[in-house]
Amino acid sequence: MSLLQRVAARVRALLSADTDQALVRARTDGEKLVASMRLVFIAVLVFLIWLLSPESRDQPFILALSFGALLYGTGLFVLSFRVTKPWVSWASCALDVSLITAALATYVVEGNPIGALNNRLIFETYFFVIVNAALRYDWRLCAFTTSLALAEFLGLTGVVVSRWDLDGITSPRHGIFVLSAHLLRILLLAAVGASSLAVAKWARHLRLMVGTDHLTGLSQRRPFLERIDEELSRSGRDRGALSIAIFDVDEFKRFNDSYGHLAGDRALQLLAHRLRKAVRTTDLVARFGGEEFVVAFPRMDVERATRRVDELRQDLGTVPLPVHGETKHLTLSAGVGSWPADGQTFEEVLERVDRRLYQAKEGGRNRVIGPSRPLRAANEGG
Repeated sequence: MSLLQRVAARVRALLSADTDQALVRARTDGEKLVASMRLVFIAVLVFLIWLLSPESRDQPFILALSFGALLYGTGLFVLSFRVTKPWVSWASCALDVSLITAALATYVVEGNPIGALNNRLIFETYFFVIVNAALRYDWRLCAFTTSLALAEFLGLTGVVVSRWDLDGITSPRHGIFVLSAHLLRILLLAAVGASSLAVAKWARHLRLMVGTDHLTGLSQRRPFLERIDEELSRSGRDRGALSIAIFDVDEFKRFNDSYGHLAGDRALQLLAHRLRKAVRTTDLVARFGGEEFVVAFPRMDVERATRRVDELRQDLGTVPLPVHGETKHLTLSAGVGSWPADGQTFEEVLERVDRRLYQAKEGGRNRVIGPSRPLRAANEGG
């Protein structure tokens, strides 16, 4: 592989989406929040400029700049709600930083080097962009945004220093150039970037903790339902089915009472691990509480899903559970249903599936009941 291909591969990996859907939703929600804050910030800034500087209303450059800024904020606001690809966050951060640098560079064009280096209002907007990068739950984005801001501001400083001897130059609005103060400003920029990176990593960690069952490592109920809403929306557009199964461990209370809660917790961990490994990467698995597991099968019709659930039932029944030096096994019962055949909402489908699970329990356990016929345990001839 050539150097160019390796670089391209690294860039694609950098811009790739998270595989964890909780983080994907968090990044998307964060991008919408940032877009809203950006638009409000621009609108307030334009309003204050016009309010405090009435003479600016007659300047074509200020008018064009104000209109362009509002158009820019509105465009990114609309984009954040219409496009959920990961590149949107990278592009918006890069554009925000570059536009701030471009605003400072206008002072260089006007022959005001002190204004380019000492403009606190424009410079501190870098902080706004860097802190907002953390709202996307991606430390890489924070590192990229901070690095870009530092590189561009240092580059701007280099251009100014190479063109002007700053000693003795005074700006009525921006004072004089002080090297120590300038270095401190750069250090603060780097410090804010490091802090936002740490915040993004910690927020990412907390987001994953909130959405994960600590015992089994499976998704919890709330993030699972969020994913279901997405799948139902997608299924509605594509006219595909979404099948649902509820697994329940048979006589788990007796197992707990006989061998203790620690053994019961370990059994749930082993069963959850096997279940997560056995399903497709596109399937959704969650622990709904107690000894119940729920699996969603996107784009799988209910007949095929019922057969697949029965295969999973048989597989889970073979999981070895070490208890006090012995090996035990637990069986599971399951109910299966699908959207939209069993209801127009997920709650309706889940209620129908739960009734079928109850029928499986009442019918002798260790079996699967779908909408057509029950699939019985192997030792019962089914």
